[in-house]
Amino acid sequence: MLLLLARLPLLLGHVFIGVPVVLLTFLPGLRDVEVRGLPLRHSSHRLWSRWMIRVFGVRLRVSGELPEGPWLAVANHISWLDIVLLHALWPMSLVAKAEIRSWPIIGLLAGVAGTIFIQRGSEASRRRVNRRMAALLKRGERVGIFPEGGISQKAGVGRFHARLFAPAVRARVPVVPVAIRYYRDGDLHDVMVFGRGENFAGNLLRLLAQPASEGQVMIGAPMSPGDQGRSGLARQAHDTVKAFYES
Repeated sequence: MLLLLARLPLLLGHVFIGVPVVLLTFLPGLRDVEVRGLPLRHSSHRLWSRWMIRVFGVRLRVSGELPEGPWLAVANHISWLDIVLLHALWPMSLVAKAEIRSWPIIGLLAGVAGTIFIQRGSEASRRRVNRRMAALLKRGERVGIFPEGGISQKAGVGRFHARLFAPAVRARVPVVPVAIRYYRDGDLHDVMVFGRGENFAGNLLRLLAQPASEGQVMIGAPMSPGDQGRSGLARQAHDTVKAFYES
């Protein structure tokens, strides 16, 4: 309870002061201004994301490096904080479930940051998302997906669905496997994941009250689409992420 009382004002300040500042950097005339070789909108978004996870007591620890140029990052999925964690690495265009659009603050920032919303179970939505992903990748942008298709109550890395790998094959860009793990004297999957019947607000407050932990992000070597196709890429990426997660 003490941690919650200490962190909640920090979160409110970070949201109600930080979010408007970040949104300003996305305005025409400012969005493409460069700061140390990085567009201002990316720099501000990444800084906001890094401080956001710190508010929750999560210290970012990264092993490996993201490559230059366009790529498709594929990561396992544990918590909504995964989105913030990936943006703390690089503000990529993430594919996320359409429900996130209605979440307070997170939905607003996600939309402004170029999140691609997908309607689960809709083939038309999947095709639209694939076209959008391919266009971004061909344009030199960076895109991220959670190919397990959702969050599981069970710890570990689930099967990667191959369909969302197709844009990387079409655009001929590398796939970068990324493993995410929350750690404090052991794996924290059961702590970070949504509890049964728990809504976003309840999960947010519960995570605010948790002791400090590490958000471990392990980046694998880029995988070339080659001739293996989307299914081969999905299997290879899954095996790499699973090996990192279980190490």
